[in-house]
Amino acid sequence: MEDVLEKTVIKRNLVIFAVVALASGWLGVGLNQVVESPHPQESLGLLLWILAPLATALLLRAFGGDGWQDFGLRLNLRGNLDWYAVALFMYPVIVAVVILLGAVSGMVSLDGLPAKGLPALLITIGLGFAAALFKNLFEEFAWRGYLTPRFAALGLPNLQNHVLTGVIWGLWHVPYWLFFLADTINQYTGLGLGVFIVLALLGIVPTAIIYGELRLKTDSLWPAYIAHNMTNAISAQLVLEGYVRFAPGADLFFGPAEGLVALALLWLLGAWMMGWLVRRAA
Repeated sequence: MEDVLEKTVIKRNLVIFAVVALASGWLGVGLNQVVESPHPQESLGLLLWILAPLATALLLRAFGGDGWQDFGLRLNLRGNLDWYAVALFMYPVIVAVVILLGAVSGMVSLDGLPAKGLPALLITIGLGFAAALFKNLFEEFAWRGYLTPRFAALGLPNLQNHVLTGVIWGLWHVPYWLFFLADTINQYTGLGLGVFIVLALLGIVPTAIIYGELRLKTDSLWPAYIAHNMTNAISAQLVLEGYVRFAPGADLFFGPAEGLVALALLWLLGAWMMGWLVRRAA
C-alpha cells in the first residue's frame, strides 16, 4: 500500500513538472508581449522559460514528497572515470568526424581554422564552455537532476525513461526556437527554421539517451552536465566564429549539431551506451 501511494505521488509530481515545463516557454512568450524587451534573448520571458522547470523540480522535492535522495549532486568519481571521459570527449570526437567527412566530401571548408589558428579555436571553445556553465545548471539540474531519476523511481525501463525525457525536453525547446531564437537562427544554420526544429527534435532524443545513461550509470548529474556544456561550447562556436563554412545545403548533412551525420553518430553512441552494440557493465 505504501509503495502504491509513493508511486501515486511520483506520477502526480511528474505530471506537474511536465505541465509547468511545457507551458513555461509559451507563458514566457506571452509575458514578452506584455513587457517589452529590447531583445528576445534578454527578456523576462526567456528567464521564465529557463527558470520554471528547475524551480518546479526544487519545490516538488522540498514540498511535494519527492525528497532529495536521487538528486545526483555527488560526483561519484570512483568507478566512473570512464563515463566522465565519455562525457568530456564524446562531442568533440563526433564533431571532428562530422567536419572531417564534410571536408573530404568538399562540402565543408576549413579555411577559417588556419586563418584564425588552433589557439584561437581552443580559446573560443573555452569561452563557449564557460558561457554554458551557468545556463546548463538550470537545464541539467531540472532534466537529469529531476525528470530522469524520477522516471527511474517510478520503475520505467531506461529506454522509456530517456525517450519520455527527450520528448518533454524537446517540446520545452519549441517556443525558444520559434520566438526567442528565431531572429538569430540564421547565424547558427542555413537550414531554415522549420527544418532546423525537426532535426533538432530528432537529435534531442538520442542526446537524452546519452545524457540519461550517463546520469543513471554514475548516479550523478555531473557527467551529463559536462557533456551538455561541451556540446553547447563546440557546436555553436565553430559556425558563429567562422571556423567552418558550408556549401549551400551542406549543413543538412554536416552541421555539427543538427546535421544528419551528427544525428546518426548520436544514435550510434546512444545505442552503445544502452548496450545494444557492445555489452557494457552498468
